[in-house]
Amino acid sequence: MMNAIRPALLLVIAASASFSMSTLFSSVKPVLLTQFIRETGVATSLAGWLVAAPFIGIALATFAVAWLLARLSYFKLITYAGAILVTAQFLLSVLFPYPLLTLMLQLLSGLMVGVLMGVTSFYIAQSRSPGVLFGLVDMIGVLLMSVMVAGASLATDNLGIAGGFLFSGTLCAGYWILMYAYRGLPVSMDASHESDKVLRVSARPIVIILMGVLFVTFSGQGFAFMFSMAEKLGMGFEAAGSKIGLILFVSAFGCIAGGLCSARFGAERPLAIAFIICGVSWTIAINASSQTVFLWALFPAITMLQFSFPVLLVLAGTLDSGGKWAAVATPLLTSGFAWAAVLAGFVVQNWDIRTLAYSTQLGMGLCLLLLAVSVWLRRADRLALLTKALN
Repeated sequence: MMNAIRPALLLVIAASASFSMSTLFSSVKPVLLTQFIRETGVATSLAGWLVAAPFIGIALATFAVAWLLARLSYFKLITYAGAILVTAQFLLSVLFPYPLLTLMLQLLSGLMVGVLMGVTSFYIAQSRSPGVLFGLVDMIGVLLMSVMVAGASLATDNLGIAGGFLFSGTLCAGYWILMYAYRGLPVSMDASHESDKVLRVSARPIVIILMGVLFVTFSGQGFAFMFSMAEKLGMGFEAAGSKIGLILFVSAFGCIAGGLCSARFGAERPLAIAFIICGVSWTIAINASSQTVFLWALFPAITMLQFSFPVLLVLAGTLDSGGKWAAVATPLLTSGFAWAAVLAGFVVQNWDIRTLAYSTQLGMGLCLLLLAVSVWLRRADRLALLTKALN
């Protein structure tokens, strides 16, 4: 019994470490954004790009993960990517006054995190219980967020931007070491497994991944401006932070709920329900006229984001037997958090915060449409296989 559980436990530790690196970027983003403007005097828009660059790098990892998995072992992949990531973060503590170098190093850091997340997703997708494991991994990353936000704030308050990057580099080094707990099997280079090394591109994987990116992007719009909403309702920054922090902590358990639901009911039904609840909840939260209504609506809105992420990864893992689509989907879905901030900023700058409700509704409607298309494509594929077998 223990021999069967131990590899899964070690994989959860390694994957949680890689996913927590992405959560770390989310944790330090608002802190570094303000500090960049204060210390360097860069424009707000440029500061936004500097702190969002890691998520763009994570998205770019999509083009490298499948290729790397076919050529390098787990040990070599995490060794090379982890070393580059930690080095880049420590260099940023010195080179942050130079915007171009900062942008490039942030992109490189994100690229390495995307590779590490993709590698661990590849192994989870091939496990016996991918839904449960993805849920556990995502939950652990979210639960650690409150600690990382506090740590980043403390480091930045005392040492400025340099302190923020020193904190990030140190934490990345710790997560990197934890990834060695799992000893993944090297990807076979045997010619008889050549088909397993090829990422087969078809309509359904593209539709599913596009749906996932759109969901994270549109559901994350309100997340980017929730402190502004709280401020308009008369909540102080400290009070809003403590209450929203509690919601984030509790909502983290939605991750494991999503994994369990996908294992019990499949991915499509839970996702459809989550899309609807997310759209309705954000609409109520954004248009709330009292703090109580705002906080009660915020809870299901954020929980559905946490709930859906592992379900989307499980769905991507069913697209091929080798788990390569899950490895590709993970960095792409994570990049939605960067596009959410960009899209929300564009909407608020050109209209107002309340317009985010309509934008979110539009996004959830598109996600439901794409989900329906993916179901139709799955049934069409099954019908084609059945027809081929009968002939």
